Amino acid sequence: MTELPFKTPRGKSLGTVAFVGALGLTGIGVLVAAVGSWRQGAGYVGAALLLACLARMVLPDRMSGLLRVRRKAVDVVILGLLGGGIVVLALLVPDA
Repeated sequence: MTELPFKTPRGKSLGTVAFVGALGLTGIGVLVAAVGSWRQGAGYVGAALLLACLARMVLPDRMSGLLRVRRKAVDVVILGLLGGGIVVLALLVPDA
Protein backbone atom coordinates (compact mmCIF):
# COMPACT_ATOMS: atom_id res chain seq x y z
CA MET A 1 0.00 0.00 0.00
CA THR A 2 1.46 3.37 -0.98
CA GLU A 3 1.54 6.22 1.46
CA LEU A 4 -0.27 9.35 0.46
CA PRO A 5 1.93 12.45 0.05
CA PHE A 6 0.05 14.47 2.67
CA LYS A 7 0.92 12.11 5.52
CA THR A 8 4.04 12.07 7.66
CA PRO A 9 6.07 8.84 7.79
CA ARG A 10 4.09 7.66 10.82
CA GLY A 11 0.76 8.32 9.08
CA LYS A 12 -0.21 11.55 10.83
CA SER A 13 -1.28 14.55 8.82
CA LEU A 14 0.92 17.64 8.92
CA GLY A 15 -1.93 19.57 10.53
CA THR A 16 -2.00 17.11 13.41
CA VAL A 17 1.74 17.52 13.87
CA ALA A 18 1.28 21.32 13.88
CA PHE A 19 -1.59 20.95 16.38
CA VAL A 20 0.54 18.87 18.74
CA GLY A 21 3.37 21.41 18.44
CA ALA A 22 1.02 24.30 19.23
CA LEU A 23 -0.43 22.35 22.14
CA GLY A 24 3.05 21.67 23.49
CA LEU A 25 4.06 25.32 23.18
CA THR A 26 0.85 26.32 24.96
CA GLY A 27 1.68 23.93 27.79
CA ILE A 28 5.15 25.42 28.07
CA GLY A 29 3.60 28.89 28.16
CA VAL A 30 1.21 27.94 30.94
CA LEU A 31 4.07 26.38 32.91
CA VAL A 32 6.27 29.47 32.45
CA ALA A 33 3.37 31.71 33.52
CA ALA A 34 2.76 29.57 36.61
CA VAL A 35 6.34 29.50 37.88
CA GLY A 36 7.87 32.63 36.38
CA SER A 37 6.96 35.60 34.26
CA TRP A 38 3.29 35.76 33.27
CA ARG A 39 4.22 38.01 30.34
CA GLN A 40 6.62 35.49 28.88
CA GLY A 41 4.13 32.67 29.43
CA ALA A 42 1.37 34.65 27.74
CA GLY A 43 3.77 35.37 24.89
CA TYR A 44 4.33 31.64 24.40
CA VAL A 45 0.58 30.96 24.39
CA GLY A 46 -0.03 33.78 21.90
CA ALA A 47 2.82 32.56 19.70
CA ALA A 48 1.39 29.03 19.75
CA LEU A 49 -1.98 30.32 18.54
CA LEU A 50 -0.33 32.42 15.84
CA LEU A 51 1.71 29.42 14.65
CA ALA A 52 -1.47 27.32 14.53
CA CYS A 53 -3.09 30.14 12.54
CA LEU A 54 -0.19 30.14 10.08
CA ALA A 55 -0.30 26.36 9.72
CA ARG A 56 -4.06 26.42 9.12
CA MET A 57 -3.61 29.19 6.56
CA VAL A 58 -0.95 27.45 4.45
CA LEU A 59 -2.02 23.81 4.70
CA PRO A 60 -4.78 22.60 2.39
CA ASP A 61 -7.93 21.20 4.01
CA ARG A 62 -6.95 17.58 3.40
CA MET A 63 -3.71 18.11 5.33
CA SER A 64 -5.10 20.23 8.18
CA GLY A 65 -5.74 17.35 10.56
CA LEU A 66 -6.84 18.43 14.02
CA LEU A 67 -6.46 22.12 13.14
CA ARG A 68 -9.53 21.87 10.94
CA VAL A 69 -12.57 22.70 13.03
CA ARG A 70 -14.60 25.07 10.87
CA ARG A 71 -14.15 26.63 7.46
CA LYS A 72 -10.58 27.71 6.80
CA ALA A 73 -11.34 31.45 6.87
CA VAL A 74 -13.12 31.18 10.23
CA ASP A 75 -10.32 29.10 11.76
CA VAL A 76 -7.63 31.52 10.56
CA VAL A 77 -9.48 34.62 11.78
CA ILE A 78 -10.26 33.16 15.21
CA LEU A 79 -6.74 31.80 15.80
CA GLY A 80 -5.17 35.02 14.54
CA LEU A 81 -7.34 37.29 16.66
CA LEU A 82 -6.88 35.22 19.81
CA GLY A 83 -3.12 34.84 19.34
CA GLY A 84 -2.58 38.46 18.40
CA GLY A 85 -4.81 39.65 21.23
CA ILE A 86 -2.93 37.63 23.84
CA VAL A 87 0.43 38.89 22.59
CA VAL A 88 -0.79 42.52 22.55
CA LEU A 89 -2.24 42.21 26.06
CA ALA A 90 0.99 40.66 27.34
CA LEU A 91 2.88 43.64 25.96
CA LEU A 92 0.47 46.39 27.05
CA VAL A 93 -0.83 45.38 30.50
CA PRO A 94 1.19 47.25 33.14
CA ASP A 95 2.81 45.48 36.05
CA ALA A 96 0.87 45.73 39.29
